[in-house]
Parts: sequence; structure tokens; C-alpha cells
Amino acid sequence: MGIVGLYAILERFFYFASKERNNYSKLPSEAKQLIKEGKIKEAIIFFNSNKSSTSTVLKEILIYGYKENKETLSALEEKGKEKAIEQIKHLERNMWLLSLAANASPLLGLLGTVTGMITAFNSIALNGTGDAGILAKGISEALYTTAGGLFVAIPCMIFYNYFNKRIDLVVADIEKTCTELLNYFRE
Repeated sequence: MGIVGLYAILERFFYFASKERNNYSKLPSEAKQLIKEGKIKEAIIFFNSNKSSTSTVLKEILIYGYKENKETLSALEEKGKEKAIEQIKHLERNMWLLSLAANASPLLGLLGTVTGMITAFNSIALNGTGDAGILAKGISEALYTTAGGLFVAIPCMIFYNYFNKRIDLVVADIEKTCTELLNYFRE
């Protein structure tokens, strides 16, 4: 579970550092100016230079409106929703692995605790209570597995929540900038 969790954490860090680093929280003034001047191709190129989810959705709305001659706001809005759903898949990739590691690790630790206690009680049943070393071995196994499960689960849970918050912020940016773009077309 530790390896699974570490893989998911590193993959998500790399994704957010490389793809979502320059996300827009509002429609850039350069893009507004290009759209205002009717330079849709240039606006598409402008958004294509940034690989963030928000740029991708905005670019796809403009491409759809430009190539398909779909100028109705409802058609553009639907295209934006469609592309946003595609981007959410990329944002949430491997989050299930992080959740799995965070939730299964304590259970595996608990399983080790139970087997360690079984070992301890079996040693008491076979050897009596006179040898503390045999008893300590089982209790030690129980404590190590509990600690191991928590050692994996706690960082995984922290990073799971951190990445979920990042995803929420990106989705909010997508919604805000798409609405702003569509409102700009309404003017």
C-alpha cells in the first residue's frame, strides 16, 4: 500500500506541476482583446500555449464556435460542459489509488495487530506465562503492523485531501472562466 500511495502522490504532483501550474482564475485580458477584435484563431493559439485544464476547455469552446460556426450560446455552453467533464477525468486520475492506500492501510495494520495478538496468546497457551520474551514477540508484531498501517495511511489521507482541494479549485476556475467567456460573447 505504501508503494501504491507513493506512486499516486508522485504522479499527481507531477501532473499538477506540469499541467495545472498556470491555470486561469479569470479570462485573460489578452484573450478578451483578441476575441473583441474578431481574432478567434489568435485567441485559440493563445489558449493553446497553456496546457492547463481551463485553457483546454476555453480553447475547445472557441474551436467549436469557429470551425463548426456554432455561435449560439447554448451550443457553446454544452461544448464547454462536455470538455470540462473530459478534463475532470484527467484531474481525478489515480485519486482512487490514493484513496485505496489511505483506507486499506489501517485495515491491513489492524489485521497484523490481530495476527500478532493471536501469536502472543498462542505462545501463552503453549509455554505459559513464565516467558515474557515469547509474549513480547507477538505484541511487538501487533504494534509494528499497526504503526506501519498508520505510517502509510496518514500521509496518503493528507495528500488525498490536498489533491481533492486542488481539483475543486481547477473545476471552479473552469466554470468561472467559461461563464465569463460566454458572458463576453453575450455583450
